[in-house]
Amino acid sequence: MSLTRKVAYNTIVQIVGKVITTLISLVLVASLTRHLGVSGFGQYTTIFAYLAFFGVFADFGFFWIFVREIAKPDADIDKATSNILTLRTVVGIAVFGLATLIAIFVPQYDGFRLGIGITALASLFQALNSTYVGVFQNKLRMDKAAMTDVIGRAVILILTLYLIKQNYGLNLILWAYAIGNMINFFASAYLGKIYVHFRPTFDFKYWWELFRQAVPMGIVLVLGLIYFKIDSVMLSLMKTSTDIGIYGPPYKVLEIFQFLPAIFMGNVFPIMTRYILTKDERLQNVLQKAFDFLTILGWPLVVGTIFTATRIIRIVAGQEFVTAHTIPPVLGLPATSPTALQILVCAVGLSFISYMFGYLVIALGKQSKMIWPYVILVFFNVIANFILIPHYSYIGAAAVTVMTEILVLVFSWRVAHKYLEIKLSLVILWKVLFASVFLGVFLYFTADSLNIILLMVLAALVYGVALYAVGGINQEMFTSLLPGKKTETE
Repeated sequence: MSLTRKVAYNTIVQIVGKVITTLISLVLVASLTRHLGVSGFGQYTTIFAYLAFFGVFADFGFFWIFVREIAKPDADIDKATSNILTLRTVVGIAVFGLATLIAIFVPQYDGFRLGIGITALASLFQALNSTYVGVFQNKLRMDKAAMTDVIGRAVILILTLYLIKQNYGLNLILWAYAIGNMINFFASAYLGKIYVHFRPTFDFKYWWELFRQAVPMGIVLVLGLIYFKIDSVMLSLMKTSTDIGIYGPPYKVLEIFQFLPAIFMGNVFPIMTRYILTKDERLQNVLQKAFDFLTILGWPLVVGTIFTATRIIRIVAGQEFVTAHTIPPVLGLPATSPTALQILVCAVGLSFISYMFGYLVIALGKQSKMIWPYVILVFFNVIANFILIPHYSYIGAAAVTVMTEILVLVFSWRVAHKYLEIKLSLVILWKVLFASVFLGVFLYFTADSLNIILLMVLAALVYGVALYAVGGINQEMFTSLLPGKKTETE
């Protein structure tokens, strides 16, 4: 099977798996928002945003260093996996233990400190599971990762729905996440046995080398998460649980949307790394295909969400979240969850392309060059949120997210282009813009009237036909994914 078809297969499998887990997540959010209410869901959102900060310290770039290490031709995958998993277990216990301890001294977290401790356990298993995801990614067998992810999320859903039916509170519901993530990890370990033989390994010299390589990436990840999650944490400290509850559903949708570029570039990453290490001229072809695919996928997502934001929030969180607000209209727009979603989805569209350049920087081994740009991003994000949140609350936070993502795209492109001459054709942009205009006109007249499933199908057809008409997609793009046809990336 060619690399093109392997990447396509793994991407499709992951998308199918992610569609299933996304549907599960949507059911979870819909159930939790209705059970907990705006304020209670605000506490739920705060817990996960708070622990996300510590989660990046538990990873600290080890995942991507691990993926890069085992992509080398002479890699000892057993040694790398055993050391990484042992190291991450030790670091994870220390980091999430510290997170639980710090929460005791934060007055705003009074009432859900136990929930933070429970979710810290869930986060630990999630961090450990990513090591096996790296193995599956290297072997281009992401179907296994998708399967274990679905199993874990299904367990969480079943337990959560049962606990909601029994009318239990937030703390007991969070145990469902701990159990589900634990099952996900052990299922991955079982399926990963055919690729690696894990044993607890304390090779401190190897650990130090991993840590030395991971530090630049770790700093970038920490800074990146600060600018990505700081708005939710600042909202929880500067405003009420109701404010962050209103912001929670659109931000959850944002996180769901961002899985698309992450999945695709996760599959392309080992190939980019290999081509860079071997100085293979096919790298430019891979980058062009990645750019075209992400552009084709990103624009309609933005346009579609802008026109259907109210329906999305109503489905995800319920009517209460469609109208709930704590501030007056901003620039004539209602200060509600749907408006926040319309703003945030613009950041998603930008992130589709910035993901590609970000992964390229890592593949080039130049992640240390992103430290100062990310320091600038963090300062900009914190200062902008500090200025806007007191006046515009969650609407201000959403606007800052978009402005920050523009800077992310600019910085990641500049760093990547400095170390690799990137020759991208931008013709696809105009073709996608043309098709997106047709999509927007269609949704303008139908977004509030058609059945949501029918609307999605027809919208995809309108966009696809318009894009095909101007040559944005063609037969070669499809036949390159089928058996029996060689392509430039093979």
